[in-house]
Amino acid sequence: MKEHNPQNPLLELAANGTPTPAMKTPKKRDLDTMVNGFQGDASGSRSFPIPKPSLERDFQMCVQLNPKISVGPGIWGQRNWIAFVSGHWNGRWGKGTVIPGGQDKQLVAQDLSTHVETNYLLQTHDHPPAFIAVRTEGWRVGPREVLEKLDDPMQSDEVDPKSYSFRLYIHMETGDTRYLHLNTGMWIGSGIRRGTEIIYDAYRVL
Repeated sequence: MKEHNPQNPLLELAANGTPTPAMKTPKKRDLDTMVNGFQGDASGSRSFPIPKPSLERDFQMCVQLNPKISVGPGIWGQRNWIAFVSGHWNGRWGKGTVIPGGQDKQLVAQDLSTHVETNYLLQTHDHPPAFIAVRTEGWRVGPREVLEKLDDPMQSDEVDPKSYSFRLYIHMETGDTRYLHLNTGMWIGSGIRRGTEIIYDAYRVL
């Protein structure tokens, strides 16, 4: 049975294969794109050029970690909980400290690939200081023997940062009027582990 979705004519076309009376038939070029997908050639979009994003190094974060607490195996993998001791940061728009008490919630897969999800609070060096909530999510992946060393604070200093990938999505939020621009920013991070410390560079998406 064909389904009707009056709110989305493109879904109507994709589901039923024929346009409804209320919609126009797409041009052949648009229809080919819908059917065949993006081919990596931007020449077809010259009539409506899409801006290409760029990256700008925006700040660096350093966080000291407490020893991890094993929550135990779950249906998706091993769960770990790691509390933040302290930290510091500096960048194009300010500098300050990481307030103790942040958390890193980890999910470790069988191949030791690790999904990280963190929440913590920044304090700026302003007078009075501003407070900025940070949330990150990402993956640390690489060869098993490399990830085993990274999980050991005594061996992680010996690991070449180029031998694994540690990438993050970064979100920030604050009500302080001096830093409202952070609420609508987008960042990706590239990190490393050194002993009990996590260091990452954050790049703003422009």
